[in-house]
Amino acid sequence: MSKTYTVPPPPHHNEGKTVAAWTMNMGIVIGSVPIAAGLILPEMTVLIWVGAAIVVLAILAGVVMSKAGLGQPKKYGHPVSEAVAVAETRPDEAPAEAGTR
Repeated sequence: MSKTYTVPPPPHHNEGKTVAAWTMNMGIVIGSVPIAAGLILPEMTVLIWVGAAIVVLAILAGVVMSKAGLGQPKKYGHPVSEAVAVAETRPDEAPAEAGTR
């Protein structure tokens, strides 16, 4: 008896347009401004560390927000094992090419 398998559903498609992604991205951009100013102005090297701290906080905020559910979902559709189990219970719906092999 030949087994048929169904294709799992495609992943959630939001192109990173989530609150967590936007927060992290804007924090990194805002943190890069003092870093650039600290590199340009030699007497203001403290700005490099301030900008680096902002970038680190933005990354941490993005990760925390993603874990809190404001990022891209980790699970979507039906699990692969369930799709395979459904396909195994319906052998009468086998594709036409499966019998020709």
